[in-house]
Amino acid sequence: MIYRSFLACAVTLCLSSTVYAQVCKYDSIQPTAKTERYVVHGDATVTDAETGLMWSMCSMGQTYNEGACSGSAKSLSWEQALQEARVLNNAGGIAGHSNWRLPNIKELGSLVEYQCHSPAINLAAFPDTPSATYWSSTPDSRSGKKARSIYFVDGSDLTPDVSSGRFVRLVRDR
Repeated sequence: MIYRSFLACAVTLCLSSTVYAQVCKYDSIQPTAKTERYVVHGDATVTDAETGLMWSMCSMGQTYNEGACSGSAKSLSWEQALQEARVLNNAGGIAGHSNWRLPNIKELGSLVEYQCHSPAINLAAFPDTPSATYWSSTPDSRSGKKARSIYFVDGSDLTPDVSSGRFVRLVRDR
């Protein structure tokens, strides 16, 4: 009986994580990251026409495939995230570009779509983005053991410990 209850609970949790979808408040909140602002290149990259930055469409660990991102994003410590960007660039980068890096907190924050949550990002430009925390390259000025990040469930700016696992979306200057 306990096993059956545990199994039912596990199935419910698995189903609930796939059933939830992004929620947007179109009637009450103005968009902050409109679809028109992004140029989707069809090669795993997206350019933000407002900032001039080019972004990886998929989170690190996911695979780009015909306008979508598949697989699971990698959870990395801050140092691992910085290192993975260097490794990726040495291996040829993304879409022929080998100058990818972690965005600073202002750049990463520019992707937040406050009209939506879970995730708080434009899914037309950045499909299959997990509702999770993403690292920036910005260390916390008050502690050498923390770095700034964005929680893409609601767009909050957080400062987790650098040893904790977070996701990564890379950027490059055009």
